[in-house]
Amino acid sequence: MFDLPDIYRVDVAVALKEFIPSNLKPSDKKRIKDSVKSVRLEYQIAGEEIPSVNNEKYCCQVIQFYDVEVENIKDANFLAATYQSLIKPLCVIHMHDTKDEVYSMAVKRISQMDDRQIVAEQTLITDKYVIGLPDSNRDRLMAYMDYSTLKNKTDKVQLYKEWFYKAYMLVNEKAYIHTDKLLDGNSWYESDWSARICQKYTALVASRGKLKTAVTNARRMKINKEIKSEIKALDNEKI
Repeated sequence: MFDLPDIYRVDVAVALKEFIPSNLKPSDKKRIKDSVKSVRLEYQIAGEEIPSVNNEKYCCQVIQFYDVEVENIKDANFLAATYQSLIKPLCVIHMHDTKDEVYSMAVKRISQMDDRQIVAEQTLITDKYVIGLPDSNRDRLMAYMDYSTLKNKTDKVQLYKEWFYKAYMLVNEKAYIHTDKLLDGNSWYESDWSARICQKYTALVASRGKLKTAVTNARRMKINKEIKSEIKALDNEKI
């Protein structure tokens, strides 16, 4: 997965009974039992070659990579939402049935209300890719997710955020005509830059979404003005 170094491979089967928390609603437990065929923890970035983070906002000792075989990929959104809120470490969840596959990611922080809990600040699930058939979108995703191409390995949180931000841009690249320039830029070494870019990009994606549902001309004009401003803000960023 993502051409991770073999030193991070663990390849451990996770028993399904351990993958279904006892505190879930009975209906959710049943849906998981009906949906999930197998779970493997394939990789885990641990150790301090890439420093861990332990502060008021993040507690990140590892990054985990799960492979989840499901009966039907239609349950991917439910499973992603469920497990990204339950699995405390930053993780990538690769879900697939016999035909299709998707990847789920989430940037998480420590809850301000209860430091034993986590809050997913941002989440994404990739487009659906057909297994076994050529797919240029999947190829592009895998190229940008390739571990050897990542630039910011300051610590585990920044490493994961680069994965997340790039995946988010690829999933939403129609929102901004110069997405390729951002993805290929040299400023990914700078954590502040990447966070700022993703914030601006997210705002642009949200505005384009609002435009699709706008009913009145006045509302559309207002949103179009916001979109032009957000595009200009991205254009003005040094890449």
